[in-house]
Amino acid sequence: MTDMQYDWTFDSPAGGRQVDVLGDTQGATAAIQSLITDSAGEPPAIPVPADCLVTLPAGLVREDRTITEAEVRELNGNDEIALARVRSNPLRLLETLLELGTVRIGDMAASSDVLPQLLLGDRDTLVIAIRRVTFGDEMEFAEIICPTCGDDFSATISLGAIEYQKAEASRLTVPLRKGGCAIVRFPTGADQAAMLANPKATNAEHNSILLARCLVEIRDDHGNVKPGSEDLATSLGLADRRAILTQLAANQPGPRLLELSIEHEACGGEVPLPLSVADLFRDF
Repeated sequence: MTDMQYDWTFDSPAGGRQVDVLGDTQGATAAIQSLITDSAGEPPAIPVPADCLVTLPAGLVREDRTITEAEVRELNGNDEIALARVRSNPLRLLETLLELGTVRIGDMAASSDVLPQLLLGDRDTLVIAIRRVTFGDEMEFAEIICPTCGDDFSATISLGAIEYQKAEASRLTVPLRKGGCAIVRFPTGADQAAMLANPKATNAEHNSILLARCLVEIRDDHGNVKPGSEDLATSLGLADRRAILTQLAANQPGPRLLELSIEHEACGGEVPLPLSVADLFRDF
């Protein structure tokens, strides 16, 4: 019987080389290892699906840049269990939903430290994106009452039809009834949590907490400035308090959920269909 000779040729920058795998086992092993090392590279990057990427209307300010890109993901059964455990607490439900469904804000993990820093409109934007990537773009509504003809009907809306308002400025200047102005900033998730921390608080108390946190300063007609505080927020007249809260709501960057409307095809009437964040996940 003739001896069998195996010749293996390995690619290398210097050209192929032949190794006798029976006569030089160490050399063959070294050659194979060299081939693996030379051919190994960075693993291919897996692109993020387009529907998982979100552009925040305001974004998170970090030093000299504003981060507006975020990534969300589809909710699964484990997430449903976690959400069901906190469904009796609307604030905790919202926080849990954001923590589970948001992957990152820019290059930062979407942690319980980062998410509360986002403006309310940015948080609403993330909730809508999580809803769309989990259940799809369409939402069905039944027993809608048309204010024009009085009939009730069912309709399907597209979440993609929701209009968004971008941030024109980080602060608002609101004229006061007796002169001067209030300088206020838009509320964040942390402000919302502080406002709703006491479930027994009245709406007036909620408003005072929010104003105390978002009121930067009061300027009178003579240039005098009073820094914002809880006492200053509660000492404002009712008309001024309402004016500030109205301007914050009207100019808040983010989805205009309360301005959504649909057409009743039977009569052609325009039907207001204001949504809340809770409506987006009403099944929970």
